[in-house]
Amino acid sequence: MKRGLKLGFGIPLVLLGLFMTIAGIALVVLVGSDGSFTLPATPGTSSGHALVLEALDLSASLPSSGSFAATVGVTVRENDGNGDLFVGIGPAVEVARYLDRVQLDRILQVNWPGGMRTEAEPGTRQPKPPGTQPFWVAKAHGSPATLSWPVAAGDWTLVIMNASGASQVSVIASGSVTLPALGPISIVLLVVGLAILTGGVLLTISGAKTPSARKGVPPPRPDAPRRGI
Repeated sequence: MKRGLKLGFGIPLVLLGLFMTIAGIALVVLVGSDGSFTLPATPGTSSGHALVLEALDLSASLPSSGSFAATVGVTVRENDGNGDLFVGIGPAVEVARYLDRVQLDRILQVNWPGGMRTEAEPGTRQPKPPGTQPFWVAKAHGSPATLSWPVAAGDWTLVIMNASGASQVSVIASGSVTLPALGPISIVLLVVGLAILTGGVLLTISGAKTPSARKGVPPPRPDAPRRGI
């Protein structure tokens, strides 16, 4: 292969391999071999009866089984010794009906690497203990309370409360999203990226080498016969 062609193929391969390698390393660090992405522990408080996260509107096209099916995990721990906690995920309509006219705080944003922004919503009604409600698709109580939910299509709401339904909620919450396919994908991406990067570097080095000087015509030997004029 000519020098120009080697450089023309080598440099793009180096860039592509570098990008894939960096992406593979980032995925391996973030999700590990099991495809699990963990959110850092974040404190959350409410002077009302609940912390509510409503941004769980999931598409009907989501796979429900196999390596591309996601699982959400949520763990909450008490932050001020108020006793058992409750965490649950339920249909948005049912949760809204249960918490109608109840003082609570809506979670507007979860920041990285920690912290959350909330908005208080006034209310005067005392809710019944959340564990007695039949509509939860996933729930847990205690301290810590750990919930695991295979993601399904629909419009869902996450709720964190005291198990008794009392006001003054104070927790340390952490979460995770597991997508088993991400583990193998990250490893394959890293291996392929390294292979492309190595090939691109070798090709670039080969094309960058200065071509050897052309050999000149050797001088005549002293004993060689001379040509006539």
